[in-house]
Amino acid sequence: MSTHLQSIKMKLQGILESMKSFHKSTIKMKNPGKVAEMVSQIIADGKSKLQVIMDFDHTLTRVHEAGRRCACTWEILDQSELMPQIYRDETTRLRDKYYPIEIDPNLTIEQKLPMAVEWYTQAHEVMLKTGLRQKDLVAMVRDSSAKLREGTDQLLERLHQMDVPVLIFSAGLGDLIHALLDQHADNHDNIKVVSNYMRFDDEGKMVGFHDELIHMYNKNENSVHSSAYFERLRGRNNVLLMGDNVGDLRMADGVENPNVTLRIGFLNDYSEERLAKFLDMFDIVLVDDQTMDVGNDIVTQLA
Repeated sequence: MSTHLQSIKMKLQGILESMKSFHKSTIKMKNPGKVAEMVSQIIADGKSKLQVIMDFDHTLTRVHEAGRRCACTWEILDQSELMPQIYRDETTRLRDKYYPIEIDPNLTIEQKLPMAVEWYTQAHEVMLKTGLRQKDLVAMVRDSSAKLREGTDQLLERLHQMDVPVLIFSAGLGDLIHALLDQHADNHDNIKVVSNYMRFDDEGKMVGFHDELIHMYNKNENSVHSSAYFERLRGRNNVLLMGDNVGDLRMADGVENPNVTLRIGFLNDYSEERLAKFLDMFDIVLVDDQTMDVGNDIVTQLA
């Protein structure tokens, strides 16, 4: 190996070695050398070339804290005393039926997709029967166990200060995402949330949803090509992508002229089969890691 190549290799290794999060037992990588090269390129190109694409539920938010499971946006409604018991009964039935399909490593996305549509369609129909009121959403979030991962507020603040666009794709509930960000971080103007938004009548009662159903397998950047937000993405062909499901890998579909796409996967429900699948598809896999340490380590290196 030439002296020049040795120097490059040492530099790449040094990048990861200097970041504390890359020494945690929760981090797994199939190809650390490739990750080092990608991180090095993102850092070298700087903040002006970066965009961030994130899932929300159990990616930006915690899965558990102090032995207690933390709610996703759907579960915020489950936990609220303002919702009728029949709602909890029905959503539990749907979760018990469809969640094992979602995390089954032996099924392809194409096989899972119709099941996802069934799940979300039926969950939406159940919500419509509850008489949900818009004025109750803030209290529902406040009283729930939903929390951001440790360091998420700092990451979002850093990205805001750097004017890096953040696109949050969520198959959850957009109204609750904004309420949660308002309460636990700052709902910055560099953040765009694409999700399922409730529609209310003049009296504030839920009567449906706006636009197309967003589920875990149809989230991608093509959906913002006609929006003003898309103009902010021009020239930003380095992508930091974070998700907790293999369907989240499609969130970067539609990125124009992508250069580096660093895929970080949060493996929340562990099995050896799922870990193997995640390692094949994500560049970095975080096993039961309730922090945003890796994202913060990378972003703090940007100039």
